Amino acid sequence: MKKKWFVLSAIAIIAIVGMFVFENTAAAHREVHNKRQYRDDNARTARGRIAAINPVAALNNSWIDLTFGVKVDTETLAKVHPIYQKTRETLQTQIKEARESDEKRAAVKKLRESVKETQTKFYASLKEILTEEQMTKLTELTKNRHTEAKKRANQFRRDQREFRRHR
Repeated sequence: MKKKWFVLSAIAIIAIVGMFVFENTAAAHREVHNKRQYRDDNARTARGRIAAINPVAALNNSWIDLTFGVKVDTETLAKVHPIYQKTRETLQTQIKEARESDEKRAAVKKLRESVKETQTKFYASLKEILTEEQMTKLTELTKNRHTEAKKRANQFRRDQREFRRHR
């Protein structure tokens, strides 16, 4: 009788541990897959070095600055939202085309030019809706965020060089 209970208990424990391991492995896989999908959509707000080079992340951060830094009213946000959406879609299309290009250097050069052109149009559209004070504050917040991202990127590069030297 004791042997039966011992065997049944051992089987039950193995089954429970197996289910626990399987569930955690599946959950970890889902999390990694979701992060990849999120990153592929270019929707992630950037931290560190990515913010300095990803125009979509800079646009997302600009929306955050406008909403919480400048603190514009709901009506203004409703007017500005289509401009942000259109610009985001344009930037994502430009980035996708650059990634699919065979000639990477030319694609990057073209991307830089088209991003500057898109941003110029974007700010011109914003000036039509926002007041001068709101526009000044948004520009200031955007520049500060960009400067901080560049500092973090430079620090990251310095740390990487230092790490490689001491290996």
